[in-house]
Amino acid sequence: MRNARYGLLASALIIGGPPAAVGQLEVGGSALDNCAEIDPLRKGGNYTEARDKAQVCLEALEQEVTGSVGSLFSANVAGWTRTDIEQGNALGFTNVTATYAKGETTATVALTGTGGSGGGGLGSLLGGFARAGLAGSGQPVRVAGLPASVQPDGMITVTLEDGSFLTFSSPSFSAQDTALAGLGELVNAFPVAEINKALQ
Repeated sequence: MRNARYGLLASALIIGGPPAAVGQLEVGGSALDNCAEIDPLRKGGNYTEARDKAQVCLEALEQEVTGSVGSLFSANVAGWTRTDIEQGNALGFTNVTATYAKGETTATVALTGTGGSGGGGLGSLLGGFARAGLAGSGQPVRVAGLPASVQPDGMITVTLEDGSFLTFSSPSFSAQDTALAGLGELVNAFPVAEINKALQ
């Protein structure tokens, strides 16, 4: 008899599934729809659910920022043609990497940053480390009024105001003295100021 009851209970769970799972499943809509639900939940005293909706909302907004910043990685810049672009957002960090080609020469432009959330303390910390690192190595330069450095391996690194890094590199220009000559046109024409503004 006891085994029969457990069998019926197990069958009911398999057929009906756990009741909590039904309440979690949301079909349709956008992750951004969660943003409108935060305040009513908070006012109703449902703080845990409001927090969960806020986390989903923040992730969706970070994806929007990544997309808007990625759109600034133009298809053509100063004779360089974009051949590939990858965009993502993980653990609150924006990552956009684009490959450009000009004749037989390729270059990579990569953005790694705090997802446009202002970065808070983390963004400030990253920016501080970046500025300290740039001050200690490489040839200091400025790009769009922002601190930058040409590293001994030829990588040009720009520190954006939110603590993000925008880098330019090419296997064809892997030394400090050739990087500016080889990548200078790409760096000068790239919308660095616009990317910096989009992340603020």
